[in-house]
Amino acid sequence: METRKVRILFLAFYVLSLLVWIAEEIFTLTNPSEYFDRFRIIIATVESFIAISSFLVVFILYKELKAEAVENIHAKSQIHDLKRTNRILKNPELGFWAEAKAQMEEWNLSEAETEIAILLLRGFSQKQIAAVRKKSLRTIENQTASIYEKSSMRGKLEFISYFLTPLLPEED
Repeated sequence: METRKVRILFLAFYVLSLLVWIAEEIFTLTNPSEYFDRFRIIIATVESFIAISSFLVVFILYKELKAEAVENIHAKSQIHDLKRTNRILKNPELGFWAEAKAQMEEWNLSEAETEIAILLLRGFSQKQIAAVRKKSLRTIENQTASIYEKSSMRGKLEFISYFLTPLLPEED
């Protein structure tokens, strides 16, 4: 609210300065040039102030547009998350796995990475995944690291939390 008051005051002051400038222009057009010469410094000051104010208005608008763009991105992210939650909650069992697989496709996980991601969601350790898939532990560690990188997650807990959070009740 404080920013809005400052913005309104600045706008009022800007409009007032434009009105003074218009009055000054009318004065210089309707009077002989001797009057104009006497007030040249005042007139130049008013015009300079208006020019500086105009740049300030453009700067303020630019900053506000930039802040609005950030808020817009955040709102879109929240909408995406809410839609995902809604799809899961419509049919929790099928919705969860369909949404999980769709998310993995969006992250461009390979078939092997998708299989590993599903096993991670089921609570398997990397050693268990290596045994089930008959691959070396090092291969599973590399593929798991790739999954975390593609999903922008920092580890197994964050990865699992991403999928389980929509199933949890809202916090008050």
